[in-house]
Amino acid sequence: MDSLTPPAPPHPQNTEDDCFPAKNALCGHDEEQHVQNCDWISTLPDDILIEILSLMTISEAAMTGFLSTRWRHVWKKVDHLILDSYTFGMQELEKSRYHENPLLWNDVATKFVHKVNGLLHSRYGNKIKELIIRFPLTSAHASNLDHWIESAIVASTEKLFFDLDNKCCKEGCTICVKGMNAASEPYDFLLGLFFNGRAHSLDELTLFNCSIGTMPANMSGFSYLKSLLLARVSIVDETVSSIMSNCCALEIMVLQYCHLLVHLTASHARLQILVVQFCKSLVSICIRADNLESFAYMGYKIDIECERAQFLEMLHVYFVNKDDCPLDFISAFPQLPKLEFLVIQFPTCLQVYRVLQHASRFAGLTTVMLVLMKPWKEGISSVAYVLKSAPLIEYFGLHGCCKLHQHTQLNITWPEDLILARLYTIIIGGFSGEFELMELVYFLLRSTPALDVFEIDTRAMEPWLARSNEDKLQDDMRCRYAREMAYAHLVPKVPSTVKFHII
Repeated sequence: MDSLTPPAPPHPQNTEDDCFPAKNALCGHDEEQHVQNCDWISTLPDDILIEILSLMTISEAAMTGFLSTRWRHVWKKVDHLILDSYTFGMQELEKSRYHENPLLWNDVATKFVHKVNGLLHSRYGNKIKELIIRFPLTSAHASNLDHWIESAIVASTEKLFFDLDNKCCKEGCTICVKGMNAASEPYDFLLGLFFNGRAHSLDELTLFNCSIGTMPANMSGFSYLKSLLLARVSIVDETVSSIMSNCCALEIMVLQYCHLLVHLTASHARLQILVVQFCKSLVSICIRADNLESFAYMGYKIDIECERAQFLEMLHVYFVNKDDCPLDFISAFPQLPKLEFLVIQFPTCLQVYRVLQHASRFAGLTTVMLVLMKPWKEGISSVAYVLKSAPLIEYFGLHGCCKLHQHTQLNITWPEDLILARLYTIIIGGFSGEFELMELVYFLLRSTPALDVFEIDTRAMEPWLARSNEDKLQDDMRCRYAREMAYAHLVPKVPSTVKFHII
């Protein structure tokens, strides 16, 4: 053989895979089948599985315990529990007016209590960060409610939320009043359960529709409580004061529809947010909170005493009596050097001279929101004087009274040569196409060279204003008319550089 002739390539050796191609394909299929059949979810760490289960209701999460031994106890580690009718797939009592049928309510409530007891028992020993219970229960279920509180304390719960309100109808309903009996009295929330610092982990407490009696002398269970909300709770002035004095870390206090309060004293060194809403027997509030940053009051005019408010940044005042002027309420405060955010609801028209009396209070405002409960007509010019008193204003919101009125010409006198150089955003809500708001918008467009966002919202602020079909039809007509007016008369006036929206 010529030495230059390359040697013949070696004869290839047949492998087992080549000799048995069917077997090779079968093995590949088995591997693929194994990959498909592998329970990849169960191999995930507990932290991820718990995060997935937390997206379900706790009853749905509990059913995963039947999948395998791997899943048997995972659901018990979900530490945010929301227990209500929806969670257990039960009838919504708030829609059935259960006082008309006490036997139905008693049967459904008994089932709910049984389900909650079973669930809490099955996960005993596991931490609960947040426990939310929403169901119309009363003093008839006091022993069970006490037990649930004990369970929350043992589980080092950080957020406890008890909403025992029936929500069957509005407050004072004659059906509910006639159906009241000893068994349907509000549950008495026992502060004694929190003695000797037992609730050292409790950070937030929210209670709806219950009562709170006197506070034990050795009370120390709320030492770390930062937020307290009481709504429709029967509680007296002295108990509120005692709770505040024992809550060393309290920063947020909200009181809603607490009708036994008369002379409220809010005294706390660390209190930052105070909200008092519609406590109908309230006569006065005395505030001794040097670090208060936000205060909101809604209801009738009351006496206000506040020694210092050097850090108050946000003030909300909603008056419901037409003879009361919210600006008088604001003047009861001392100097407000930090005040930047002001929300006021006016039950009647504000006169210009009233604005001028209190103009010094608005010098540092950057955000002003006004709610008008009645048409202001020529008095709408008072809004311009409020803005004139706030040269630093950047955001202005106004909500109209959401009522359609005949379009009549008015003689409105606006302040001259007013330029709101820093006003960037204007939101007009409850717009009905009324003449006075149209004229206010024209004035604002002339006075805001830096305007960036302008929005007209025709919707009512309170959806319950349109309850019946007739009311809803009238409100739809009002909104349609308002949008037509905005498109026809306002769009041509808005500069092209402004982001303009009509809703």
